Amino acid sequence: MKKYFRLNNNTIAYCDKKMINQSVKALWNSFCMTDGNIDIKEGENFTFRIGESNVPSLPDGCEYALSVTEKGVGISGNDFGGLMRGYFSLLMKIEALDSGFGIAEAEEIGKYKIKNRMIHICVFPENDLYFIKKLIRLAGLCQYTHIVIEFWGMLEFDCMKELSWQHAFTKQEARELITIAREMGMEPIPMSNQLGHATAARLKYGKHVVLDQNPRLYRLFTPDGWAWNIFDSEVKDLLRNIRAELYEVFGHGEYFHIGCDEAYYYSRHEEINKRLPEYLKYLTEAVESEGRRPMLWMDMMLSGAKYDAAFYTSSKYGGEIEMINALSKNTVMVDWQYNIKTAPIPSTVDLAIHGYDLIGAPWYNPDNYKAHVKTVADNKLFGVMLTTWHTLKDYMPSILGCAKEMGAVSHVWSEYSGLHEECATLLRRVSFEGNTYTDSGWSKEQIEI
Repeated sequence: MKKYFRLNNNTIAYCDKKMINQSVKALWNSFCMTDGNIDIKEGENFTFRIGESNVPSLPDGCEYALSVTEKGVGISGNDFGGLMRGYFSLLMKIEALDSGFGIAEAEEIGKYKIKNRMIHICVFPENDLYFIKKLIRLAGLCQYTHIVIEFWGMLEFDCMKELSWQHAFTKQEARELITIAREMGMEPIPMSNQLGHATAARLKYGKHVVLDQNPRLYRLFTPDGWAWNIFDSEVKDLLRNIRAELYEVFGHGEYFHIGCDEAYYYSRHEEINKRLPEYLKYLTEAVESEGRRPMLWMDMMLSGAKYDAAFYTSSKYGGEIEMINALSKNTVMVDWQYNIKTAPIPSTVDLAIHGYDLIGAPWYNPDNYKAHVKTVADNKLFGVMLTTWHTLKDYMPSILGCAKEMGAVSHVWSEYSGLHEECATLLRRVSFEGNTYTDSGWSKEQIEI
């Protein structure tokens, strides 16, 4: 028969002072179905304790250690992020009993397959602030360590008003998102594509955040508008100002994602393609001098002549090695391959020989993210970055699926359920402000009308 630590309507916890925040309190109330509250008091760094419980010792190589007895709960973390992931695991162990709520006795350590578990999200003009808040909270519950946030024309910039659509988020609204990410134990990573994707809009719909508002700024882009005119000093100044404003909004951090993918005009133009190493050297060294590690997509440095059609590659005229060698040595490579469904992934293994920290980047397909996780784990590479793009309407449960593949702990009942049911449950747990019909779940509608 299970033994439980029974929760009071008002639980008192002693913990790391950084846990004294709204997210921690709201999550407790939510996992207690709004029938329980937590009063958080300052305790020792990287610890959480309720009742008469000792904080467990933390084994080497683990992010957290958790102990639950009939008398209390104790969690220790290797840092604040590890402590929060232990807290999330604890929340998912809360059960409704005949009277109130309880947590069954348990001993657990947070030992994940992948150390750096990143997720990349896009803020599209169709997204509202509440949706992005819930998305960030969900990523935290799924125990990702870093979250890359890319604003697709959805953040107001001082350096150029045309960089954002009229209903873009203010910087204060963006800071709300950053605060949530940090409270959830993740490092937020700013992103601005500093080569291709200069439209800040999906190519298939023909929109361009700058030129559709001010066509006189055509000089800043390649003739087709898709990429930045990177050899123009005005563009270099503008991109530097964009980075500076993002640093200010995001606050202290280790990384900056510079994108640099799918710059077709450059990859298909034999002469100017030869100048890409020069630009990548300048850009990655500039970001490093600004106090960040640059990370970038690798398709521009992969040749279709080497890989079969299942791989995504953008290089046509060679120069891949020259581009790779030009990168700052602190650059983090991110190899996004979405059609490969078996490990090892050849492009990832090939890129690893260059000595840079390397991340594998899957998308929503389970076989795809399993192949990336296995490739990274087997080769002891730097990490995995799940990408989400425009497909969350149909594939949000992949966020949970990829996380579990990397070792994330989930609900005590998850083995009897499925990803859709479990992901829907987690979304309800992070809907602190309450849901309308269109806010519920991960799609505004159930049917096409």
